[in-house]
Amino acid sequence: MELFEKNLAALEQRYPLLAEKIKKFEIDKTAGRAGIETAENGMQIPWVKGDNRVWHLNSRQDPQMAAELYAKRYQIRDYGIYFIFGFSDGRCAQELLKNCNDTNLVVICEPDLEVFAISCHYMDFSGIVSDTKTLFYFYELEPDMSVVMSRIINYTRIKLLEFCILPGYDVLYHEQCEAFMDGVIEQMRNETVNKSTSMTFERLIPQHMLFHMKNCIYHKNMEQLHQALEPYDISDRPCIIVSAGPSLDKNIRQLKQIQGKAFIIVVDAALRTALKAGIRPDLVCTVDARVPERFFEGVDLTDVIWAYTGTTRKSIAENYGKDVFYYGTFYQKWNETLKEELGYPIPSFASGGCVSSEAFVLALYLGFRTIVLIGQDLAFTGGSTHTKEATVGRALSDEQYKQRRKIVEVEGIDGTMLETDFQMWFYKQWFEKVIKMNQDQIKVIDATEGGAKIEGTIVQTLAETIEQECRGELDIYEIEKQIPPAFTPEQQKRLLKQLHGMKKEVADFTEKIDGMIKRQEALVDAMEKHLMPQEKLLEELRRINQQYEEISQETILNFISMYAHKEEYELGDIIYTEETMGPKELLEQGLRLYKGYHNGARMLAEDIEEILMKD
Repeated sequence: MELFEKNLAALEQRYPLLAEKIKKFEIDKTAGRAGIETAENGMQIPWVKGDNRVWHLNSRQDPQMAAELYAKRYQIRDYGIYFIFGFSDGRCAQELLKNCNDTNLVVICEPDLEVFAISCHYMDFSGIVSDTKTLFYFYELEPDMSVVMSRIINYTRIKLLEFCILPGYDVLYHEQCEAFMDGVIEQMRNETVNKSTSMTFERLIPQHMLFHMKNCIYHKNMEQLHQALEPYDISDRPCIIVSAGPSLDKNIRQLKQIQGKAFIIVVDAALRTALKAGIRPDLVCTVDARVPERFFEGVDLTDVIWAYTGTTRKSIAENYGKDVFYYGTFYQKWNETLKEELGYPIPSFASGGCVSSEAFVLALYLGFRTIVLIGQDLAFTGGSTHTKEATVGRALSDEQYKQRRKIVEVEGIDGTMLETDFQMWFYKQWFEKVIKMNQDQIKVIDATEGGAKIEGTIVQTLAETIEQECRGELDIYEIEKQIPPAFTPEQQKRLLKQLHGMKKEVADFTEKIDGMIKRQEALVDAMEKHLMPQEKLLEELRRINQQYEEISQETILNFISMYAHKEEYELGDIIYTEETMGPKELLEQGLRLYKGYHNGARMLAEDIEEILMKD
């Protein structure tokens, strides 16, 4: 088999989209931007032109020796994840992989698809492609790195991540290299935030999740709205996202004149301001598990249409949620059940961690290509933290609020420096990344008239925006009202019965985990008293490991683990970084996790009784 066919066959097995791209890739031999050269030892290496010179992507003397020296730079640790920027001829990756074991993962980012396509014809790297320890990433195939990195990076292995940049790649592909490293770092930061969120909310999030798993049976989902809008051309109609920044007070009333001419999404913190200004939102987005009740008090919410996820505060949904569109994920088995009944999955998106970013990705999903931001200060404009109505009833003054935040400075839309906090700075970065990623498809107008400068947006007043963009009539609110619940009464009964089945799943899991705990406690006791021969000890350890593998496949564990995040994080912090633990210490740490799962199963059983089983 020719080298190209061999490489292509390996790619087709694991990366069919990449294989198709490589198969159709036309190498421009006349332009001579990239090619292959023979080194002094007879091996072939790729080269590419850049910055008015030719860059050779491995040694011109002995590529193999250079690759071996490169691999020796890195001390491979168990469970370590290695991010290699650059692939070249594959020799460096191949040498690094020789030092890895099955606990490692090597993520390879080649920024130049043409170099990779050419190398496919001259080097055999089918083994690297087929190796389950490797994962290839190409920006051209998946522009949103967060989608890929979220599958790779979890909090417990953050301390075991390492960057490996091939010589020359950091200079020749400087911007791509920075973007790759930033993508990894951003996911590391997201995982740290996720840990903090999980530890803060503890039992609250799974309780909300249970409620919404049941509640979504009787409501609509965002894909229904997406389908309902398909007959209309909304690509040139604006979606206006109303956030709760302090600048909102100056221009919110202007929205009254464009009801029915723009799709208005209001975030929960801005709802009182909008309603008191006489604005009827087309959609209100609320996702926070602890969103303050004061955002919803003192206003008429009778006709509000809501966008909920599985984390939306339960009491808000119970008190106000009459007309709801759901989106986002629940737990794996329930997601699959809903998909089977609907014939399509409920839409889910990666957002930037705040309700405004949720509104933004919803606008993109629904098909809007002109998105207008108002109240999106992302800074303490004029020293204020939020619009006035959002602070009504808050215990803290603006100054007291800011004293509790980590303050940083950002450039304002007028060039002056403004105070913001680290959290809003993080959100600002998210908006800039998503806008840049979609720059050829969307137009984002910042009509906040204050606040931080968001790169990639068109800064103008709301009055100017209304005059230019809000011309056609389309009452989407009425379209939303006409959409029926996603499930028929028969489906609702069937789904509710399946939900009730979680009670038995938890009981069965509890019985299994009880048996594992007793077995493992007895083994630890025997090891302490030296009562067990080495051969019998090894046999018991193998059996326990097999039981763990079996229980880890239990679908209900996906939900129970939400009640046991503390034990999971602590176990990861210890096991993945402690290199001198013996069998007894490992068993003791495993016992802590199993007891965490046992306690989680108990709490889940209580919540199922309280939330799911009651009419």
